[in-house]
Amino acid sequence: MKGEKLDSDLKYIDFHAHHSSLGGERVIQDGIDTQGRHPWKLPLEVGDRGGLAIGESGLDRLCNTPYDLQLQVFRQEVLLSEQLRKPLVLHCVRAIDDVLRIRRELHARQPVIWHGYRGNALQLQQLLPHTFYFSFGTKFNTEALLSCPLDRLLLETDDDTLHPISNLYAQVARQRDIPLEALVRQMHHNFQTLFAPQ
Repeated sequence: MKGEKLDSDLKYIDFHAHHSSLGGERVIQDGIDTQGRHPWKLPLEVGDRGGLAIGESGLDRLCNTPYDLQLQVFRQEVLLSEQLRKPLVLHCVRAIDDVLRIRRELHARQPVIWHGYRGNALQLQQLLPHTFYFSFGTKFNTEALLSCPLDRLLLETDDDTLHPISNLYAQVARQRDIPLEALVRQMHHNFQTLFAPQ
């Protein structure tokens, strides 16, 4: 993989970052390309939702925000995702049962992008039927990465500005034993599937 070059028409895609491009890659930037009510920052209100997705939104049992408020706001975010027909970028810490319950109650059908996924392979397999995509950053469970179908796999840097997304692509291509260019092309396909106008 080392030294492998991409076709000039291909760019790496960083599916979730809190920074702009570090080296010419396509960045889906939180707060610009996606807007949401993060559980750490409630009762924050968000204005225009004209980006690619709703979020980062979700539930976090370890943060200081009252959980009842998180549940209320998350329901609103799921409804908005459905109304606008946009994917939901999920922040989830020890709350997946409530995420699934709320989506079931609201008959949610829009895709969910679990950003920074660190769960195990069993959990990942259980979530696949629920239209989940899994965005892996630099800290991930190797078995989960290897078991994730390529058409549900995304890659991100989140708030890491020291390591370009190309490093993660090279690492994942090695782990999955696929050509780097094939991985990049798959990420372009996943981008189109998630964000192309419906």
